[in-house]
Amino acid sequence: MKKTLLATALLAGFAGAAHAQSSVTLYGLVDAGFNYAKRDGQSVKGIDSGLMSQSRFGMRGSEDLGNGLKAIFTLENGFTVDNGQQTHGRLFGRYAFVGLESAQAGRLTLGRTTNLAFMWAAGIANPFGLSFSTASIGSTFAYNDAVMGGGRVNNSVYYYSPSFYGIQAGVGYSFNAFASPSGESEVPESGKNNRMIDAGLKYDNGPIKGVLTYQQVESPLPGTKTFRNLTVGASYDFGVAAIHAGYAKANNITPAFLNGYNGVVATGGQFSSDSAYTIGASAPIGPGKLYAAWQKATKSKVNGWAVGYTYDLSKRTNLYAFFADNDVRNFDENRDMTYRQLAVGLQHRF
Repeated sequence: MKKTLLATALLAGFAGAAHAQSSVTLYGLVDAGFNYAKRDGQSVKGIDSGLMSQSRFGMRGSEDLGNGLKAIFTLENGFTVDNGQQTHGRLFGRYAFVGLESAQAGRLTLGRTTNLAFMWAAGIANPFGLSFSTASIGSTFAYNDAVMGGGRVNNSVYYYSPSFYGIQAGVGYSFNAFASPSGESEVPESGKNNRMIDAGLKYDNGPIKGVLTYQQVESPLPGTKTFRNLTVGASYDFGVAAIHAGYAKANNITPAFLNGYNGVVATGGQFSSDSAYTIGASAPIGPGKLYAAWQKATKSKVNGWAVGYTYDLSKRTNLYAFFADNDVRNFDENRDMTYRQLAVGLQHRF
């Protein structure tokens, strides 16, 4: 009996040690609410998914390889609550990568991930970041998946340095950044891949945050130039409130890289370069946070502002409401338009 108890205890100890060296976490976010949108006099309303943040579930894990080195992976699916469909046309459309990580050497990933403007710049340059639908920075700082419109990069290898006194560097390369779910190029008849170079610097130390990112993407269309985008952003947290500011400059824009500014308006490919600006603020009020921002894109003639508030019911559940007003230019019809959105919703994280 004593031998049985001892063996059981030893097996339990070994199982615990093995479990400590390897871990897998299931996580997710469910977001839905009432959405009212009015564009050029025509309105739509109903229950929509992901009005604040896109609904998702995923798995992330790591294995201790010794000497401070870990194997890591993330598989993340996006879905819509209102109809149960998956987004991005893929099982793991948000993230699908494997890599190595070390506190001393940094992080290396292979697979599908987000570019550095999406990952680092959006939340620093604008208080809404890439959340809150048309209130987000994606309404002006968006050129298809190349920058912040979708931000997903296929066939990529990324390296992120450790943070030194708040400074972190990142660099990435993709052999075919925007390949379709089957792995082919978006324009296979061109015989040209969307090769992408991505680089960035981030500073995050105390109340001060700053970011600089650069993307360069080959267009799949014959006879077109390489798309280039530079984004800078900064924020300062005073405690009672935080201020945000950002600027982006894009060159050699082609229809292949136009995102329609977060669905606000189709541009029709009437310009080859554009500049975008944003300023905003956020402040904790009660059990939540208040957001406000203004943003403008010059050549595409987008000028908008937004306000929003999140109310925390718990650490993982919150209510939210926001209103966004965007004046835009319909280049296809050569006239100005107004796009307004009002949304109220509920988000739960697990």
